[in-house]
Amino acid sequence: MGQNIDRTKAKAEEVTEIARESVLLAISNSQRMRVLGLLRVKGPMTVGMISDVTGMAPGSVSFHLKKLFDAGMAEKTDSADGDKRKSWWKANHRSMRPAPRDDGRISDAEYTYFQSVAVTYESLYERYLDSVNDLPQEWREVGLCEDRTFDLTPEETEQMCLELDAVAQKWQQHSSGEQRNTARHNMRKVQIVMQAFPWIP
Repeated sequence: MGQNIDRTKAKAEEVTEIARESVLLAISNSQRMRVLGLLRVKGPMTVGMISDVTGMAPGSVSFHLKKLFDAGMAEKTDSADGDKRKSWWKANHRSMRPAPRDDGRISDAEYTYFQSVAVTYESLYERYLDSVNDLPQEWREVGLCEDRTFDLTPEETEQMCLELDAVAQKWQQHSSGEQRNTARHNMRKVQIVMQAFPWIP
């Protein structure tokens, strides 16, 4: 969902570039991003399922899904259980980012989008903190939360980002490979958030 320093090199996972500012503005809402994130991670879901997971009212979920549909980010899909009375929704893109600009600047729409991304990342960690004491001990003892500041050139920063992305791709492939299709004991989804940018004191 977030910005990627190297926007030109091909990635193992397809990334859809969004050029229309109206689309960026339509998804620039932290609750809407949460709904879209759920559809990406968990696959097709109904309004009721999304409401149960997020605690959002069904009416709010339906409103956000309509906005995502209008923006081309989500659409209705065939019912997983054959029950035509239920509306199932799916995400249209596995991953996305704003299309690059020639001058490297960000537009007002991109600024609004990235602000919503920042709030979404913050909310992800807050939900973890709210639940950490309810997790099994082995899950309470793992994880990472730190920040570091380096003196780097733009070229070195790009190289660092590529190397970090390669590590993330390695574990993505490990998680989703054919040999991992059967659930392992004590397996659960793990979130990583990567950001690198010039430090502003």
